[in-house]
Amino acid sequence: MFSDAFSKDHQLIRADPKHCLYLACALLVRGNVHVSDLRRNIERLKPALNFVSWNQEGWKTGLCSVPPVGHSHSLLALANNTCVKPTFLELKDRFMKLYKKKAHLHHYLHTDGMEQSCFSEALSSLSDLIEDYSQLDAMNCGPAVDPPRLKIAM
Repeated sequence: MFSDAFSKDHQLIRADPKHCLYLACALLVRGNVHVSDLRRNIERLKPALNFVSWNQEGWKTGLCSVPPVGHSHSLLALANNTCVKPTFLELKDRFMKLYKKKAHLHHYLHTDGMEQSCFSEALSSLSDLIEDYSQLDAMNCGPAVDPPRLKIAM
């Protein structure tokens, strides 16, 4: 169950997380699973998953003893992984095709609080996110270097 959660066959998007960089991961388990089983499986998975250098212990866990209806147990893995970058690139391309034609904008612009500048801000945020994931992937391919820290001027 734990290995399956990280395989490409069990992802909600077309992505293979095992060959990319993890920023953080949460495991939410329901049913007849003990804390010791959870810890043992995390320790077993750690060597196979590539985490960023500054968050090697980036695991959060949740355990609920009540099983889901019709099953003895379940596992939900929520992970922030750089494998989503191609999905974001595709989303940006599709958005730009529609935005250049101003397709469907009128549906959003007639809503209170929504302006055309909101779309530009969203595109800028998405571009920044893609750039951040690209930088993390570049760090992953090269030697392990910690990200630069803020310098205190005295």
